Amino acid sequence: MKPRTAFILLLLGAVSLGLGWYAGIARDTMGEVTANAATLAFPDFAARMAAAQRLEIADHSKTLVLVREADRWLLAEHGNFPALAPRVHTLLAGLAELKLVEKRTDDPAEFARLGVDDPRDAKSEAREVRVLDAKGAALAAIILGHTRPSPENGGAAQVFVRRVGENQVWLAEGTVEADPDLSGWIDHQIVNIARDQVASITIDRDTSHLVLTREGDKLVVSTPATHPVLDQLKIDTLARGLEYLSFSDTRAASAPLGQKLGTITFVTTDGLTLRAAISVEGETVWAIFTPSGKDKAQAMADALGKKFNGFALAVPSWQAKTILPSLDDLLPPATPTPPPAAVMPATPTPAMPGQPPAPR
Repeated sequence: MKPRTAFILLLLGAVSLGLGWYAGIARDTMGEVTANAATLAFPDFAARMAAAQRLEIADHSKTLVLVREADRWLLAEHGNFPALAPRVHTLLAGLAELKLVEKRTDDPAEFARLGVDDPRDAKSEAREVRVLDAKGAALAAIILGHTRPSPENGGAAQVFVRRVGENQVWLAEGTVEADPDLSGWIDHQIVNIARDQVASITIDRDTSHLVLTREGDKLVVSTPATHPVLDQLKIDTLARGLEYLSFSDTRAASAPLGQKLGTITFVTTDGLTLRAAISVEGETVWAIFTPSGKDKAQAMADALGKKFNGFALAVPSWQAKTILPSLDDLLPPATPTPPPAAVMPATPTPAMPGQPPAPR
């Protein structure tokens, strides 16, 4: 190769390297500019978050309202039962960190396609979130639409949003966990006490008084002393009444709860007494729990009282059917009476030749 040709090739290689380096820097710089240019949906929300006093989450079928009391958030339409604090903090942090990264449509005809139409519309898939101060002024108000994964591996999730009162739709980065379903805002479990830890059960209804006490590895009916043979499987099911006992809704204990049915009192082997006053309203069974304890069970009784005193809890229907039985409810299933045997008609005896037929 001639020296001049070699020099030219070397020069071209250096230029190519330089252009590649410049292009790489340009791409990196462009990425930085794009990321830094992303605007917070609510630039001053983090600084004003301490002023938040009310949180509203709504979709087309339901609205969840939380109100602030000191350092707690309470479920206003569910007897002011305390909401899970981490869930509230996650939602507020998500709003504070939500970034608007790309403008999309401002045509209302396109809102439904992106899930940011009016959440009050029966067909809407949108959710609206409002954070208000003590005077009812909005600190943040946004409509959340359809989500999609980040185009970058491991990047932040993306969601279409529209700030309340605006037509501009944005593609935003971040996660705002806003669901108006009560189930995600409460700790559903009441207690979880195994059957073999139940020492006695007392059931009082208008016309009956039942006491079940432990004999060895099972509970038996001790009051009334005389009773028919009972179904031990049903008694064992009753003894499991505190296993994974949960609730699905709450009200203030002072609220109307329908028809009062009676009370059931569980006493455990370690000294916990848990009394439940039972009422029924339509398909819903409400229980007001009163815990007390001694010795090792005192701490548990105090914790249950702190969490549930002043509230009525809606217990699941499958537990409600066995939570307040009468003595008749503990009887074995009735043995069906077999149907009477079918009587076959007699077969007539054929007549001998020359004789009249036998009478029928």
